Amino acid sequence: MVEKGLRPGDRLPSEADLCVTMGRSRMLIREALRSLEALGLLEARAGSGWYVRGFDVAAATQIFARSLAFHPRAVLEVMAVRRSAEADTAAALAGRLSEEDLVSLEELADRMNWRAARGQSTAAEDGAFHRQIAVASGNLFLVVLVDLHWAIKGDLFRTNGPPLSAAASKGNAKSHTQIVAALRRGDGSTAAAVMRDHHDAGERRFAKWLESQRDLAPGGEQAIADALAAAMLWPAARAGERARL
Repeated sequence: MVEKGLRPGDRLPSEADLCVTMGRSRMLIREALRSLEALGLLEARAGSGWYVRGFDVAAATQIFARSLAFHPRAVLEVMAVRRSAEADTAAALAGRLSEEDLVSLEELADRMNWRAARGQSTAAEDGAFHRQIAVASGNLFLVVLVDLHWAIKGDLFRTNGPPLSAAASKGNAKSHTQIVAALRRGDGSTAAAVMRDHHDAGERRFAKWLESQRDLAPGGEQAIADALAAAMLWPAARAGERARL
């Protein structure tokens, strides 16, 4: 697709032609096509063949998240990357956000505090708060990272997940108020520090819960490599290849 410069709507060569070009069996070619279809890159049209689809980042993120949700320890890796990325972003955005963005963030933080005070879930506002900061940064990869994290949590927590105490929920809401206040007054160092502390607290809660779920907590780099291999739809990846991830 890349070498031939194929665009959305273009037709791929037939499976027979791909077998000859790639020097692989039809079974392997078909498996590769189905994997690309699952990622949203291709579509099969009955009686016509395979066609390139426009890449949908949101769809790919959901697919990735569904795979990683079966390997909760991988979430800790995502959380670590997100902590650093969002802390740096908060520092860079301090004093630069529009009034509209600031008001929206303040409203989300206020709703979090209101819900936390009443023992209600603040997950929706929490996710919207962080996504808005990511969008304001203009960094698509950060937006995808935030979406991936919340999509994994959404899939994972449908049946189970770490409990959030009333005190932790109130502290979580308060940290968002502090973050947006620092962003408004242009205090990048404080915004970054509070953002980092906020993520540290979340990571500690998740790690503690994960250790209590022995059946969900296989450790080591190989567990993470296996999760990434599954998420990237590499069912035939050899152990040595996975280790190099």
